[in-house]
Amino acid sequence: MNVLHVISGRGPTGPAAAALEDAKALRAAGHAVFVAARDGSILMRVCREQGLSTVGGLSLGRGAMRILKLPRDARRLRSIVRECGIDTVHVHRTDDQLLAAAALGRRLTTRLIRTWHRDPSATPRLLLARIARYADGCITVSHAAADALRKAGAPRAEYIPAGVDTDVFKPLACAPDSGRFQEPGARSQERVPLIGQIGRWKRDASGRDRGQRAALDVFELLPPDLAWNGVLIGRGENEDELHREIIERRRLPPGRVTLLNAIVHSSSEFAAILGTLSLGLVFNAGSDGTSRAAAELLACGVPVLVADLPGLRELAG
Repeated sequence: MNVLHVISGRGPTGPAAAALEDAKALRAAGHAVFVAARDGSILMRVCREQGLSTVGGLSLGRGAMRILKLPRDARRLRSIVRECGIDTVHVHRTDDQLLAAAALGRRLTTRLIRTWHRDPSATPRLLLARIARYADGCITVSHAAADALRKAGAPRAEYIPAGVDTDVFKPLACAPDSGRFQEPGARSQERVPLIGQIGRWKRDASGRDRGQRAALDVFELLPPDLAWNGVLIGRGENEDELHREIIERRRLPPGRVTLLNAIVHSSSEFAAILGTLSLGLVFNAGSDGTSRAAAELLACGVPVLVADLPGLRELAG
């Protein structure tokens, strides 16, 4: 099978990161996989660094530029499908789905598959009914999303769990007994349970953080006489604010909760950090509709406590 992933993200985060994992999994299964991304983008460079075959010539802009470039992009995408003998085009955003539908038209027999990373029910009903029918099949990150798409008329909609690179994120790759986060003066030589939360230290457009305050709420509820340490793993512009939150505004035992600025040079380094945790806290889904951090924790053998939300409850099931 020859598969083309059309990915319009600027970098390897959110839906784009999930798409890259899909592409690598298909390649590992013996399929020919190509990635079409915007020329000159960071995403294109990352694809090449990871050994994925790339095809260029697409603008994949945003807003008005997307509309202006649509005819040219549709022609280029149609030529890619023919030149590479593509059996399946896989897209991850509505803009990319409409582009693919325009390129494939009614003459080409290439299948169009769409992964929905957001809740389809948030899309206006009439628009959702049209979009759902434009794809030969839909993949979702939650059971609720699959149900919504079937009701909207999608020919087929299936929930598929989030995947990670299990050659990297696996228990043997981690170092759970390293004790790297234990505070000096621990009451014994035994490993103190470490509870962690992973997420960028920044706020979204609505002012919400990535779950750090919910994790601090949990830490405040834990009995101070029990042996435990907490850590917020991430990086970003909110670092100083989180420091003040921990030290000045929270009723937490001194030194019990720390920040770990996770600037790493490889996925294996990040896997080693995750493997030190005894429990992971996950309270919000990422822009991919689920939580890659939660999937990576589970792959490393770390249990997770998640919020009861679509895309997260499936990981806890």
